Amino acid sequence: MGLLNLLVLKKVNEVQTAKAKDQLHSPPIPSFIIPGVAAQILLAALMVHTFDIPTRHMLFCILYPTYLVMANHFRFGNNIIIRQRSNHHPSNLSVVMSKIFSGSDTSWFICYMASATTVGVLLPLLTVVLAPTDVADAAISPLLVLWTQLTCETAAMLNPYVHRFIAFLAPLGFFVYRESLLVDWFSTSLASYESASASDTSSQWYTFGLILSSVNLIFWTANLFVFTLLRWAPELLADDKCESLEIEWKMMVPHQVKPNGLKKKSSSVGVGGDEQGKNTVPAKAA
Repeated sequence: MGLLNLLVLKKVNEVQTAKAKDQLHSPPIPSFIIPGVAAQILLAALMVHTFDIPTRHMLFCILYPTYLVMANHFRFGNNIIIRQRSNHHPSNLSVVMSKIFSGSDTSWFICYMASATTVGVLLPLLTVVLAPTDVADAAISPLLVLWTQLTCETAAMLNPYVHRFIAFLAPLGFFVYRESLLVDWFSTSLASYESASASDTSSQWYTFGLILSSVNLIFWTANLFVFTLLRWAPELLADDKCESLEIEWKMMVPHQVKPNGLKKKSSSVGVGGDEQGKNTVPAKAA
């Protein structure tokens, strides 16, 4: 009976260990992500249905997130390296996912994000709803691209199945793409303002559109080249947060290497070679 009890306890322990590992490797997705993304997609679809948006911008808003999903799966294994770290690891999953940015609780960053929301979303949304058609049309494309970026950030930033590098690429790609849209918005707003002034048309909305486009161009350019690339990227892409699968590339196609794969074998051979070299030196000296 004692042996039977030991076997039963061993089996129970193995089952509990397996469940613990499954829970560690397969953490739940935060509850806000699915309804949040669904609501944001619904509003984006409403914008596309209501306003005349160039096809190339809509294609980017579809194809770039699709690329990110595929890259996250095939290149980074849905963040498996970080997810499989034990709770005792100094940079375990909960530590890596705890904060998007170390200064996110500071007052300046809260004000910075509030300014970004006001300048990039709320005021452009007010513009496309209330302003004359030519003023609204100039603002809709930058607004849609930014809104799609926010949707991707909702899905990626606190998702344990999204690698940190992909979480970084999500805003970065949209920031870079929007730069040309912001320049177009400013140029169109300036032309509309000059046209309205020349024809003695009420230029309040045209003035507002010109100021808003100017502020957006300056703000988001500084955000890309200063905050995103110089302050946020080095922190987010630190080695402890961005460890990834070993990859063997065949031309342009990545193949995930198992832990016992080629890279590990080659390193062990190198270690053995070093030891062998050390052993042969005294032999020659003798």
